[in-house]
Amino acid sequence: MTLSRLFLICFLLVYTINGRCQVDSIGTISCSAVPDKAYFKSYLTDTRDILVSPFRWNTAQWIGFTAITGGFVVLLSQDAKIQQLAQANRVPFLDGFVKYGVEPWGSSWYTLPALGILYGAGAITGDPKARFTALKGVEAFFFGAVSAQIVKQLTHRHRPFQDNPPDPSKWEGPFASLQYTSFPSGHATVVFAVATVIATAYKGTVWVPVLCYSLASLTALSRIYDNRHWASDVLIGSALGFAIGKTIINNHLKKVQLLPVSHTGLGAMVIYKL
Repeated sequence: MTLSRLFLICFLLVYTINGRCQVDSIGTISCSAVPDKAYFKSYLTDTRDILVSPFRWNTAQWIGFTAITGGFVVLLSQDAKIQQLAQANRVPFLDGFVKYGVEPWGSSWYTLPALGILYGAGAITGDPKARFTALKGVEAFFFGAVSAQIVKQLTHRHRPFQDNPPDPSKWEGPFASLQYTSFPSGHATVVFAVATVIATAYKGTVWVPVLCYSLASLTALSRIYDNRHWASDVLIGSALGFAIGKTIINNHLKKVQLLPVSHTGLGAMVIYKL
């Protein structure tokens, strides 16, 4: 994946929204579309809301939490078998695809440049929504990385390649060696946090959530294929990233409409409801 392809993806995203702009309830942008004082202040308020969000969950969210917990328990019992199956089916083509096509989306190599391109495209086209989404994506990347590291240091689970034979039951707990950082998958946490921000902001454009969550899922699964994580690490990392992304973007999407200023849809007007 070259930078030119990253630019093409982000350009198409911004062009599609501007070119087909209709009434779109995207919420109030309560954070600035530029990296100013208000933007960095939102890191504090979003930290608070991420920490207290479980106390505000509705019935559907608690059902989702229960389902993920159940899935985690099941995967714990199957981690070793899934790891063996993944390693027994590695092929050169998939090795290259994972290394260059999907794994870098879970690190800063592709994700941050893509967000930078999205911000730049928004600045060029005069689209505050694109700039806002890019900034919230950077914030989601930051919170995803930090949250994953905190949990890693509290659990210190062994990675699949660190023992012979691999043992998914080895958890050292707090204050153990820093080399044991399998749980949760940081790549899965980060990529789902960013993907959720973009997918939620552009949920009215069907292909955007499909693209975002497809890339996120492939990136998360690549960690199992690469023998870097257990399946249960990936599940919890993905769920954690999704929750972080939703909290961050929903905090700033309230009650505003993005309206076209011409019948051609080449311009847009943001109406803020105070």
